[in-house]
Amino acid sequence: MSKERNGFGVRLKKLRKNAGMTQNQLADKLNKSGSAVRMWELGSNEPDINTLVEISSIFDCSLDYLMCRDALLGKEGAVRTNIPVYRLSEYENGGEPDYYKSILPEYLDTGFTYIMLKNDARGLAPLIPAGALVLIRLQPSCLHGQTVLFKLHGKIYLKKISYYDGGMIFTGSFPDSEPIIADSSEDDLEIFGVAVEYSLNL
Repeated sequence: MSKERNGFGVRLKKLRKNAGMTQNQLADKLNKSGSAVRMWELGSNEPDINTLVEISSIFDCSLDYLMCRDALLGKEGAVRTNIPVYRLSEYENGGEPDYYKSILPEYLDTGFTYIMLKNDARGLAPLIPAGALVLIRLQPSCLHGQTVLFKLHGKIYLKKISYYDGGMIFTGSFPDSEPIIADSSEDDLEIFGVAVEYSLNL
């Protein structure tokens, strides 16, 4: 298996912890022993290809990611075949992604870079169902009516934008979701990009 030294073990441990799973719980799902999972994470042993396929299914990640092909191909290779997945509440521009997901063919060679966000259950993106994956096209501008990923006063939001004379209103779909009003000259506003689609099973 082509991978950087113990890269698989590091990624497996991160995926497992992100899923809130113990080594024994993962082992049970794979019909393996807890010691087998420990050895994989330590880099002392490697799973067979059938087990790798099961692991990729459990954590909804690509085999390329598990096998560290993106690290070997470099950033350009990774961007062309995979997009990073961030949790919305923890997203930082250029931060470390939770995992990678294969990008759909229609988004390749468009001149844009994409990321995917996983909406958490705390209602930070009321337009998007909790647990959904949201594909974001990274761009510094947006149009009236688009759902926008932006940062304001240090917080990250994903809301629909409406323009009015001299400013912008960002709204969600919940009745108790307070609109966010920003002046067009707001220095602390940073637009990361716009949502192009979302799905619970993208």
